[in-house]
Amino acid sequence: MEILEEIQGGKVYLDTNIFIYAVEAAVEYRSAVEALFELLEKGAVSAVTSELTLAETLAKPFEVGRHDIAQVYEAMLTPSIWLSVLPIDRSILIEAARLQAEVKLRLPDAIHIATAIAAECPTVISNDRRIQVPPGMKLLRLR
Repeated sequence: MEILEEIQGGKVYLDTNIFIYAVEAAVEYRSAVEALFELLEKGAVSAVTSELTLAETLAKPFEVGRHDIAQVYEAMLTPSIWLSVLPIDRSILIEAARLQAEVKLRLPDAIHIATAIAAECPTVISNDRRIQVPPGMKLLRLR
């Protein structure tokens, strides 16, 4: 896969939808997500996400009473060898506000991108069509 070749040996920021695809087995993205997580588990790529991702992934399972799925997300979004989960601190919120003003992002997307910037991730992987990244950062979508 082209996307996987681009990220080998690097650090990427994973948006919430990537974790949702992994847990809920979105058919159209299954092979791409499986290949991505295989690279992560092998240590060929390191990943970063925000604690916001945890809140976003848990909302629907809590709404529909799927506490089993919520537990899967909680386990998956625990910091590990391949995944750093960054807290939302004051500096990220200030950067998010700047991104809202300059790039015209919605607040959740701005928090994700501000977290990627704070973690020095040159690449963001997201299938959210509304998300944009500032100049100098690359946005990759699963195909």
